[in-house]
Amino acid sequence: MDKTFMIIDDDVNVRKMLAILIRKNRLGKVLTELDSGKHAAQEILFFNPDIVLIDLLLPAMDGIEVINEARSKGYKGKFIMISQVEDENMVAKAYESGILFFINKPINNIEVVSVIKGVCRIIDLENSLALIKNTVMNYDAENHKIKDTNDKNIETRINKIFSDLGIIGVAGSNELLKVIYTVHELKLENPNAEYQLQDIYEKVLEEDDDNIEKLNVKSLEQRVRRTIQKALQTLAELGLSDFDNDIFLEYSTLLFDFKQVRQQMRHIENPKEEPGKINIKKFIEGIIAKLRYSQ
Repeated sequence: MDKTFMIIDDDVNVRKMLAILIRKNRLGKVLTELDSGKHAAQEILFFNPDIVLIDLLLPAMDGIEVINEARSKGYKGKFIMISQVEDENMVAKAYESGILFFINKPINNIEVVSVIKGVCRIIDLENSLALIKNTVMNYDAENHKIKDTNDKNIETRINKIFSDLGIIGVAGSNELLKVIYTVHELKLENPNAEYQLQDIYEKVLEEDDDNIEKLNVKSLEQRVRRTIQKALQTLAELGLSDFDNDIFLEYSTLLFDFKQVRQQMRHIENPKEEPGKINIKKFIEGIIAKLRYSQ
């Protein structure tokens, strides 16, 4: 499905250029254009575009203020900021407000199209993930078990994902695999099962008779966390080299908060920036969702 766009910039030439790029590359439909921040949040809510291309410095209300107001009133779409502002603090505030990307003017056509295509892919993947979460309620009424035909090769499939993420064979990957498999087994018994990670860690340790090092819960959790952090690093490096990379686009939203992936990308570019953060449970649930509903 074609994406819908709104362009907010006080420079009519920029608006025309962006509209032409969207139309020429068949990226979607521009619903409307605004030349000011005045009433922009209300217009965003009214048109509800998938993607808003917005300048930082706008008459009446700047881009960050517009974004914050739109977000506070429930807008769930994506923001891409295109501006000539290069002040690091202002750019940081823009990211904090919820933009996915900040593109500097003058506009580079190839960069703009690449970023927009990437954001479109992110939207598609998020929609797919939402569908997966809705579908997870489809289970056998008699046995109350999720229908799963791929359980025999589950370890192989997890390792394939690990290979994509650059963590196959690294220290901690074996422990992470066991944690994921344990949660997977729990979900097979009851798709609505709630769990605490500490309980999962304890179960893994109880069943791990081959554990020479005799890990405790804390050390196991640290190994799992470091391994997932390494996966985040791999994705961020992929995104920096090729934003259209399929692995980057799929896993950066399925397994992580995309804002944190973007933060890790900024950290790679400038080590003074804070690294991105991970959510262990989101990572595990994302992999289980992919295992369940992909072939």
